[in-house]
Amino acid sequence: CRGVSHHLVHVARSPPPRRDRIGGTGSTRRRLIVANVDATATKSYRIREDFKLETMDIVVAVLLGVVQGVIEVVGLLGFLERTVWAAGPVGFVIYAFYNGTTWILFYAGAYLRKRAAVVMLAVTVTALVRWFAGDPDGPVLLFYGLFPATFGAAALALMRWRGGRLLFAVVVAITSVANQVATFVGQGGFQLADGTAWALVSMSVAAVGGLIWGVAAWYLGRGLEHAGVPSLDSPPALGGSKIEHA
Repeated sequence: CRGVSHHLVHVARSPPPRRDRIGGTGSTRRRLIVANVDATATKSYRIREDFKLETMDIVVAVLLGVVQGVIEVVGLLGFLERTVWAAGPVGFVIYAFYNGTTWILFYAGAYLRKRAAVVMLAVTVTALVRWFAGDPDGPVLLFYGLFPATFGAAALALMRWRGGRLLFAVVVAITSVANQVATFVGQGGFQLADGTAWALVSMSVAAVGGLIWGVAAWYLGRGLEHAGVPSLDSPPALGGSKIEHA
C-alpha cells in the first residue's frame, strides 16, 4: 500500500514551469518578444534626423556624387540624352528605362548612411560636376536632379525605412518616374515624346526600370558595406542604435 500511494502522489505532482536562461516561463518570454516587436514597429519617426547630415554622411555623399558625375561626364550623358530624345517617342521610352541606372549610386549611399538627405546631397554634387565640366544643360541640371530626389526622399520618409529591398525598389521607381516628369518640364511639355500617351508609356517604363535599379542599389549598398565603407546599422530617424562600421 505504501508503494502504491507513493506512486499516486508522484503522478499527481505537476512538473514545475519551464524557465529559460533569461528567467520567467516560456509563455512569459514569448509575451516579452511580442512586446519588443510591437515597440519596434511603433517606434516614432523623427523626420529631422533624415535631413540632418553628419560629417561621415557628407563625406560618403560627396564621394559618390563625384564618382557618378565623372561617370556621366566621361560617358557624355548629356549629349547621349539628346541623341536618344531625337529618336522621338521610342527614344524617350529607352531613356526612361536606362536613366534609372543613374540613381543606383545615390541610393546605395542612402543604404549605407540611412539618411534621405544623402541622396539629395549626392545628386547635387553630380549636377555641379557636370555643369562645371561643360554639360549643355548647365544649371538646369540641379532641377533635373533635385526634383526627383525630393520625391525619393519623401517616399523614404513616408515608408519610414521599412521594407528592405522592396523599400529601395519602390523608392527608386518613384524617383525614376519623377525624373521623367522633370525631363518633360525642362523640355517644355510632351511634344518631344509625341504626346501624352507616349509620355505616360515612358513613365510606366521608368517605374518598371526603377524597381530593378532599386534592388541593384540595395545590393550595391550591401557590397560597399562589406567592403568597408562606413555605414550605419539602423536609420537615425527611427532612433535606433547607430553602430558605425568601417
